Amino acid sequence: AEACFVVLDSNDASTAKRIGALRGLMRIHEPKAVNGLVERLAKATDPAKHLELFSSLCRLYFLEGEWKGDSWGTRPDTRGPYYQPETWSESSKIAVVLKDQLAKASPSEAPALIREMSRNRIQFNEALERLTGLVKENSALLPDLITQLAAVETLPADGISWLLTALRGDWPPATLSLAVATLAKTDSKEACLASIDALEKLATTKDAGNAADGAKTAFLTAPKLENHHALLEERAAAMNGPSARWADAGLLALAERKDGSPEAKSLSRKALESGWPDAKRCVQIMEAIRITGSHLFDDQVAAAMESSDAAVADAAKKTADSLKLEKKGEDKTPLVGSMTPEQAIEEVMKTKGSAELGAQMFTKQGCMACHAVHADEVQKGPYLGTIAQTYKRSDLAANILDPGKTIAQGFASEMITLHDGSAQMVFVTLESADLVKARNIAGQEFTWKTADIATRAKLPTSMMPPGLANNMTIRQFASLLDYLESLSKK
Repeated sequence: AEACFVVLDSNDASTAKRIGALRGLMRIHEPKAVNGLVERLAKATDPAKHLELFSSLCRLYFLEGEWKGDSWGTRPDTRGPYYQPETWSESSKIAVVLKDQLAKASPSEAPALIREMSRNRIQFNEALERLTGLVKENSALLPDLITQLAAVETLPADGISWLLTALRGDWPPATLSLAVATLAKTDSKEACLASIDALEKLATTKDAGNAADGAKTAFLTAPKLENHHALLEERAAAMNGPSARWADAGLLALAERKDGSPEAKSLSRKALESGWPDAKRCVQIMEAIRITGSHLFDDQVAAAMESSDAAVADAAKKTADSLKLEKKGEDKTPLVGSMTPEQAIEEVMKTKGSAELGAQMFTKQGCMACHAVHADEVQKGPYLGTIAQTYKRSDLAANILDPGKTIAQGFASEMITLHDGSAQMVFVTLESADLVKARNIAGQEFTWKTADIATRAKLPTSMMPPGLANNMTIRQFASLLDYLESLSKK
């Protein structure tokens, strides 16, 4: 640390040496390193050097948690700068200094300080309150506020209002996407309707790309979407443009869920089925099918291609093409469930599949309820976007047939029982001395105080049940593997 401070205090040190010294100090979790940075931060008058020192102090707020042999039975958090961030003896001192610096910062300086805190995953109510005040004076800072709101456990009273403001403004796709994803965690009906309009805006914005996909996935897979099924039914039945189409997309997502409210699932499906005979609604539902990639109405789509109504027939042909629907009777391969796992693996290794059909199977089997395939989606169970880089095809097939064969690092199942008697089967995502954060296989997040936990029991089995591939044909199974392999090439 002393050598690094000699460089920082030298008037002749080059920029490269100064940056090198700061990077060295970021890795020295010792009181003398913290004290030295605090001392120099208090005296710094040059804005650039002040920000450098502040950034270095932010990096020292957490340290990498000690490896105890089982602490990464949870899913390692790869957002950085630490996989297993934990506070240490100097964290409280650093917090006091960071808050003080933020309080004293001018309106032009404060946003940069808050960004550094966000980058290091440091969340203080003071930072959120200061940024909220700044946004009232300078609306250009709204994207920074949205980033802060997306990271908090509980939205402040005016949080939904600011998120709605973002959705209704002309902001970059990344900001709109983050606002939709954050609002998807709420029960707000106004937020649901505003999100629908924002999804259409993103879908028609040039180069929205991953931002549009991320927002769509967050909205359609949000656990609280089921609370809005009546609202979606009403909006879809109105058939008044893009918002109605996205409402039908929401109903399709709810109708295909493997978990959640049986009532919401049933009513959503009935709403779609009752709307299908109406030609205009039929076309709208098929537009929604193209948005979601849903295979819930494959048979109806195939039949609609022969409709005497030109608009219905045209929509059906576009939908069938979009879904890459295959003609019935072409697949002569046996069912996976009719064979032993060894036989199924042997057959699937020599069977030609189709990545397009595999994508259909991924949706049809409900895999998206538990797995993400894009890095900017809400992460649930094991991430599959790069799974083919980890497992060979034969091993991937074996792990699908027998999920308990190899449990992915970070997804060891635990049964956590609270003192109030409630229990959840989860995998832990972050753990400190006072808090445990966890996620279940549906992507629902939980935060518990350690003192509220009565027992924790590690389970020997995977949360993914066996037999999910039994009703697939060998060609369909091969296609699913082809699809997973194709993800790694994108």
